[in-house]
Amino acid sequence: MPTQEPSVTASHLLLASAGPAGADNDTHKASAHPWTTASGVASELREGMNTAVGDLGHAHDGMKSGTSGFVSATTLTSILTTWETRLSAVRAECEQLSGALKKAGVDFGENDTSVKESFDSTKSKIDDYSKGH
Repeated sequence: MPTQEPSVTASHLLLASAGPAGADNDTHKASAHPWTTASGVASELREGMNTAVGDLGHAHDGMKSGTSGFVSATTLTSILTTWETRLSAVRAECEQLSGALKKAGVDFGENDTSVKESFDSTKSKIDDYSKGH
């Protein structure tokens, strides 16, 4: 069955991604909740990376004593440094991402409130106008 092309008429515009006219289509609603939830997950990941960096350092405590001069000790130190750098970068990215996601959630919430207040403030004017015509 061929797909129906989006249509434009004098009375409405139907987007390809929108449901049929008059349908209750919740797919295009925005909400603060997913953004703030994602922010919390990013914060948890950041804490996990913080713990991992600490655990990694503690796992190498005492490694240098008694292994001086061994190539394996130098290699392990190099690996430790590389992993500390990587995990620290992930931790920093999670921290930045957490803040950005939280801000997006707050912005969505404030925008929703602002739009609702705007519509509410014009509702009586629209109702008065429609009653007069």
